[in-house]
Amino acid sequence: MLRLRTLGGCFLERDGTRLDGVSGQRKGLALLALLAAAGDAGVSRDAASVFLWPESDEVRAAASLKQLVHSIRQQLASAEVLLGPATLRLNTALVTSDVAEFRHAMRRADADLAVSLYSGPFLDGFMIRDTATFERWTAETRATLAAQYAASLETLAERATARGDVRGAVEWWRRRQGADPWSGRVAAGLMQALDAAGDRAGALRHAQIHEALLQQEVGASASDPIVTQLAVRLSNPVVTRIEPPPASVAGPEPTYDSQTVAPTRAAGAATRRQRYVVAGFVATVAGVGILGMWAFSSNGERGDEAMIAAAAEPVQTASVPTRRNVPRPSVVVLPFANTSGNATDEHLADGLTDELISALGKVAGLKVAPRTSTFALKGKGLDLRTVADTLSVSTALEGSVRRAGEQLRVTVALVDVGENRVLWSETYNRSIQDVFAVQQEIANAVVGELKVTLAAAPTSAAIPAARDLVAYELYLKGQFFRYQLNGIALQRAVGFFERAIQRDPGYARAHAGLADAHALLVLFGDRPPREGFRRARAAAATALRLDSMLAEGHASLGHIETAHDWNWESAGPRLERAIALDPSATTIRLWRGLWLFDQRRFGEAKSLLEETLAADPLSTPVRLTLGRMYVSMRQPDRAIPYLRGVLELNPRLSYAHQQLGHALLQKRVPGEAIAEFERAAILSGMRDSAQLAYAYAVTGRRAAAEQIVDQLLQSSARRYVSPFDIAVAYTGLGDVDAAFRWLEQAFTEHAAGMDTIAITPAFEPLFDDPRWARLLGRMGLSQ
Repeated sequence: MLRLRTLGGCFLERDGTRLDGVSGQRKGLALLALLAAAGDAGVSRDAASVFLWPESDEVRAAASLKQLVHSIRQQLASAEVLLGPATLRLNTALVTSDVAEFRHAMRRADADLAVSLYSGPFLDGFMIRDTATFERWTAETRATLAAQYAASLETLAERATARGDVRGAVEWWRRRQGADPWSGRVAAGLMQALDAAGDRAGALRHAQIHEALLQQEVGASASDPIVTQLAVRLSNPVVTRIEPPPASVAGPEPTYDSQTVAPTRAAGAATRRQRYVVAGFVATVAGVGILGMWAFSSNGERGDEAMIAAAAEPVQTASVPTRRNVPRPSVVVLPFANTSGNATDEHLADGLTDELISALGKVAGLKVAPRTSTFALKGKGLDLRTVADTLSVSTALEGSVRRAGEQLRVTVALVDVGENRVLWSETYNRSIQDVFAVQQEIANAVVGELKVTLAAAPTSAAIPAARDLVAYELYLKGQFFRYQLNGIALQRAVGFFERAIQRDPGYARAHAGLADAHALLVLFGDRPPREGFRRARAAAATALRLDSMLAEGHASLGHIETAHDWNWESAGPRLERAIALDPSATTIRLWRGLWLFDQRRFGEAKSLLEETLAADPLSTPVRLTLGRMYVSMRQPDRAIPYLRGVLELNPRLSYAHQQLGHALLQKRVPGEAIAEFERAAILSGMRDSAQLAYAYAVTGRRAAAEQIVDQLLQSSARRYVSPFDIAVAYTGLGDVDAAFRWLEQAFTEHAAGMDTIAITPAFEPLFDDPRWARLLGRMGLSQ
């Protein structure tokens, strides 16, 4: 009997003996791995040829595949080992595989068998040259199977806990922690198991180990809040023992202080310490798309390259990829390296990258990879070919920035990725005062080398001007903090933008940045909406008065008109105008999609968002928006892969946890749903505490829900609490009159989130009440 081993390597064996002949033929093994992972569905010949020969034309690729299939059949001495004329499948009567058995075990929820089969990462160490499509599929499959393995370990840990096998639980949690050493939730699970086994000192030591791991990985003096809170509770002599989480809840029971409302198991739980891990990759990915209707927290955490789907479900594999058709001319501006040896100059390198992306993006006929996807790859160590293939571009601009006092050294090179040759390179040694001229020279040189015709408007390819270098640097620092999307960072962004404006009152882009920062403080920093949006509107109006052609200014005002004014008639054309001025800006296209989404124009929103995702494939905010759209449409099976994928990139994105919770409620898996809502509440506080109350209420934990609502109301006397969020909680409790009272207050205040009222599934119990239609009508929305 033949057996294909794909977990922990890739080789073929017969009756336990490795077949070195076939195992040495890498494309043959790759084809067998594709078929094994595809299962009964098989892989079409067209798809297989694109996976294995992506650079060949269709005729040559088909001929190569035919020859490879013939070779495999000859070496294995069986014409029946591969079945099907048009769609290839493994003959499972002759060939078994560990990946097929692993997936079968997952479908049967046989965690013991799944763990025993998983002997290492999928196709570990197995690579084929010049097959980027196959490599991407391998990475995605590897991440999915690893997540399923981790879920199985966690299941075994929970089962051991449920039957009172505390030492067994410790061992399973240790193995689970080994699969994801940076996860705070998993670290907390191990700490709870150690405490239950009587080793509280070991639990506290593990908290220290976890913090050290995070510091080593991301260079931040920080710890996951879940681990911090649990360590505080374990250190409290009042607490005798921390109970392990119930089997249905994947994570430790959260504790909250006066600033964050949720149930607590242990009396006298100490105030939690807010210490966050901020990884530049996640902060940038999450920060570029400013989602006008949302208030989610994005403090950042370690992210990986692969996107994963639902861990406990079989995954569709070997879908037909598109043959690479790179448009020319096209370019990706890779994030410039800061070689100054001073981290405070990072904004200068990022700023230069931003300016070049913006300038080149306005050149007619030139495709430029968007900032979201570009910065998503920062620091990932990927080769140029992989980057270019991922973003479908033919050239890459890379460089470095070194600042020494008032001197600036910029080294830059434009590379033809397909031919692996440098088209143009230059080194600029200038005064820091000449940074604007350097930016413009680089942009013009790239355009010239790619032989692109500039747009008709003379300023369309120009670097947006700042008349004062100090103001420019202050603006870049403001942008850096604006992208982090949490209250503290946004307040710092406001300060930097205001200082930039003080230096240069005519700096239109600084005014637009200030407008966004004030609006986002309402959405992310729990600030009262009326004053925050008043300041945002004034700053956006000033930006447009200074520069009526500024895309950012039109986008900021369109965002305000959507999220706060509900002025749909004005916001739509204004956002269209912003797109026309800067067609490559993902954020502006996303805001336009949200404008459509808020009005339940799902078909148009879906088309725009999918088009935006195709142009910016690594955009977390766009994927998150698509996930929420499918939650609103009550299509959880389509929503969950988007939301889980987003959380793989940024596990600290509270809004993704919340929306995943709603999707899981729609799937009728309340235990998993509650775990997501609890995670969201820990990360964001007020808004998601109300959502957690809703989830508790609709899953039968009414007392816990009422406790949260009572604490929310008490907190509202000390700090702003959005009435929209309280209305959600009361809807879950079935108190329709109270829900409408709070919605009326939210309407009066123009509270954050009210623009999403028509697409919020939690309000479904209110739909038949006459007050619902009247409220939507007053907002200019239809039911």
